[in-house]
Amino acid sequence: MITGYVIRRCLIPAAAVVVEANTKPQSETEQLCRPSELPIYTPEPVQSTASVCKEEGELPGYLEDIFRNVRITLTKYNQEFQAYKKVGLDQLEKSKENIECVVDYLQEENNTLPKAGAIGIGALTGLIFGLRGGLFKRTLYATTGALSMGALCYPKEAAVYAETGITEAKKYITIAYNFVYGVKKDDPPLELPSLPKFPSSFSEAWDSVKSTFVSDEKTSKPQEKAVEQASKPGVTEK
Repeated sequence: MITGYVIRRCLIPAAAVVVEANTKPQSETEQLCRPSELPIYTPEPVQSTASVCKEEGELPGYLEDIFRNVRITLTKYNQEFQAYKKVGLDQLEKSKENIECVVDYLQEENNTLPKAGAIGIGALTGLIFGLRGGLFKRTLYATTGALSMGALCYPKEAAVYAETGITEAKKYITIAYNFVYGVKKDDPPLELPSLPKFPSSFSEAWDSVKSTFVSDEKTSKPQEKAVEQASKPGVTEK
């Protein structure tokens, strides 16, 4: 009796605990649900076959692909060209500023030694360009380089000397012109013929071309009329 009583007192609570442990996870698993089953998620729309066919029909064709590729390629090259152009313009502006600084420095009155060095460099550059020629060519090139740098270093003096040289050259050319035409000492000297005026702009050049064509048409029309009249039978000139 005592043994049965002890067994009932020990085993019955243990069995109750085991049963409770087995039933509790089942209740918890029954309460779990998937995230897609929550009310905040909406079901994905069902895509119909007609819409799929419509999208497939709207795919770009062969020509559209070609034009699109060409446009993309041209856009790419245009962007690269604009970038290189910007770099080139920046370098050009920097070079221009540097040259202006050097020219301003050389044109200062107290910079005698830099001016002499620049004139010497100009003469040496001309001599290098004329090395393949004879003595006259080398001398001419060296003199031209030195005079060019001298005109750059002394612009005011160069303008005065240039005007004087043009006047003297014109005088000697006039003397030679009169000598060629046999003008004697007591005869009035002949004036040099005026040189044709060169157009200084595109508009002036276009106007001169149009005037030339108009004058040609005016001179050609009377000649054509005279030829037509002469070719007609029974027509004599009065």
